[in-house]
Amino acid sequence: MKRFGILILLLLLLVPAVSAAELPRWGPYITSLDEETVTIHYCLYENASGGVAITSGEITSLFSSDPAAYHHICIQDLTPDTAYSYRILVNGSWSEAYSFRTFGAENYTFVVSGDTRSEPPFTQIERHGVVALAIEKEHPLFVVHLGDFSGEANDPEEWDQFFSAGHDLYANTIIIPVQGNHDHSSLYDEIFGMPDWYAFSTGSLRFLVLNTNGWTQTRFEDQTVWLSEETADTGAKIAFFHHPFYTTDQKRTGLTLAQIPIWQKIFETGEVAATYSAHMHAYERYVSGGVTYVTNGAGGAPLYPPVTQPAEEQIAAIYHTLGFVRVDVSGSEFTSTFFKVAEASEDNSALTKIFPEGTIGDRFGTAAQVSSPIGLSALLALLCVSIFIIRRNP
Repeated sequence: MKRFGILILLLLLLVPAVSAAELPRWGPYITSLDEETVTIHYCLYENASGGVAITSGEITSLFSSDPAAYHHICIQDLTPDTAYSYRILVNGSWSEAYSFRTFGAENYTFVVSGDTRSEPPFTQIERHGVVALAIEKEHPLFVVHLGDFSGEANDPEEWDQFFSAGHDLYANTIIIPVQGNHDHSSLYDEIFGMPDWYAFSTGSLRFLVLNTNGWTQTRFEDQTVWLSEETADTGAKIAFFHHPFYTTDQKRTGLTLAQIPIWQKIFETGEVAATYSAHMHAYERYVSGGVTYVTNGAGGAPLYPPVTQPAEEQIAAIYHTLGFVRVDVSGSEFTSTFFKVAEASEDNSALTKIFPEGTIGDRFGTAAQVSSPIGLSALLALLCVSIFIIRRNP
């Protein structure tokens, strides 16, 4: 990176800060796929030059972009597992300072959420905003959005809601976008600029972002070959995709019933410990073939009740409740916790309860010290039997 040091610091002092009227329309928000690179994005109301001033310690570097409405400024050669602050240039003025941390740590936290779209009579500010504020308090390294960012991806006003509801969260945390069935548009592609499917690593975990939408059906074999290659190496992995393989909602607009077992076999043999999906607006957890399948579409969209009886693989389910999943990583082990944020009425018209911060709805993990409720019950039963035997045979 070109470093201008003290000159840039002087420039930042000389150029006025952004006023409320000069804020970007969307952003800033951050994406990344490796330990040394981030892309800082933001959208203006009209074409203008852009820029990013990024600081680590006493070193500040300046990056500029040509006049445009959409700015996607890629910053390379960063230091892994390092905190950075940054400002963006908006219509000739520098914004307030934001921050992020690069990938590279072995121990960290990330959050999984999805289905943030609004539906009258409520807006994203009223529902997604509540969840985003709760997530922000966790200070995650990155946030995985499992898709359906808005109800209509071609409508800029829908994206106004999304970025307003989660402004502080997405300005200070790397976002990993997963494309949902409501996200098929050129505007979505412009906003994130990510491949249809991709992978990244941080620490000892490998993350796979898959695309289960109908418009990728003609490339299912290509994606399956890619998935097989990504899972061929040893090591723990986590997969993200929009449409769940197990759900109590029969709507299935993703992979076909014949295609799902193909990927499940790859997961089982490729050390995929867990998958996270959305689409069903609730929290559900299933276990099959040694893989945990989590559904979390409770990020703000209208909440769904179960439509069918759950499959025998179901371990936990929480309905009519907004929430998010926090994943605490230590090396290749992790603990996944669903936190309840708010309860909604049966007709989705109102939030009837805000849960205290840290209210746990479900938890599971790969670490030996974390047990599912079923495992804990079995342990208690074994303990009771042991006590009985000891008392009968002193």
